[in-house]
Amino acid sequence: MPSPANASSPTSRKFAWLAGAIVAGGVLWTAGWYFFAAKVETGLPSTLAQLVGPAASAQCTDADVRGYPFRFGVFCETLSYENASGGIAANAGAFRSAAQVYRPRHAVAEIDGPLIVNTPGLLFRADWQILQASVQAVSNGLDRGSIDAKSVSFDIDGTGLVQRLAVQADRMTAHARQNDGDLDLAAYIENLRNDLVPGLTAKAFAFEATLSNQSSLLEVPFIPLRGPFDAVLHRLAIELDETSSFELTGPVQIDANNRVSGTLELTISNVRQLSELVERYRPESAGMIRQFGPMIAALDTKPDDDAVTLPLTIRSNLISLGFLPLGQLPSF
Repeated sequence: MPSPANASSPTSRKFAWLAGAIVAGGVLWTAGWYFFAAKVETGLPSTLAQLVGPAASAQCTDADVRGYPFRFGVFCETLSYENASGGIAANAGAFRSAAQVYRPRHAVAEIDGPLIVNTPGLLFRADWQILQASVQAVSNGLDRGSIDAKSVSFDIDGTGLVQRLAVQADRMTAHARQNDGDLDLAAYIENLRNDLVPGLTAKAFAFEATLSNQSSLLEVPFIPLRGPFDAVLHRLAIELDETSSFELTGPVQIDANNRVSGTLELTISNVRQLSELVERYRPESAGMIRQFGPMIAALDTKPDDDAVTLPLTIRSNLISLGFLPLGQLPSF
């Protein structure tokens, strides 16, 4: 009859083999993780060069790869981008990213502000309390991406602007995706405030558009947006409160000089309240509103609803509402 010690010997050997396999697997996993992390870190400059193309440069200062054991993430102290031929330069704060080992094409990231962008004739500065991003990669770039920022502020100044524009918002989300060669864009802002008309706030802002044949903007290498191209403005809306809003829709064209043209529809809800707001915050415009108000109402293309829908025309950045010239869009 076998002794208890002999009977337990095969079981003990199995546990010993299992423990050894776990330890060996852990050692191999650790070695493989750090080997891949080192390759990512040393290859980051060439990866950035591939992303931005030969006409531009990008830098991730003090780069580090973290996330062991089940994630990979690139960390940078600062991010910068420069395109000398286009006169574009951008800088942002610290960058932190992460992707699961079993799902490497889906990455999330956080970026610290401020973001400062210099372009010919335009200076853009954005800052935020927290900004999170999510991207879904494909073999030639990105399939889609989104950002979510809280306590956001924007400052825009340039030669094409009458005065500096400062805007603040409680929250902003933005989305982009490839769509059969086109590029779908959307942005939403909550509780928008500005310094052009102190005291005037907007409950919400929405932007939804499709840029025809521009999905390459999400491909590698990155190429700044330039005309000519066509686009469809599905919705550009400013909601002042529950009943008052402006909304623009329609096709637009951007020429080789990045000038905008298009025939759009401007829908105004609660015209009376909006007129009162104009008189309250822009008293110098009150007389014009009273003078041209009846004529503007006569242009309503959809008189059967509660809103006023007007034709808004843009010709090479010059805007007119029916027969009334409104001004000029800034160049970009």
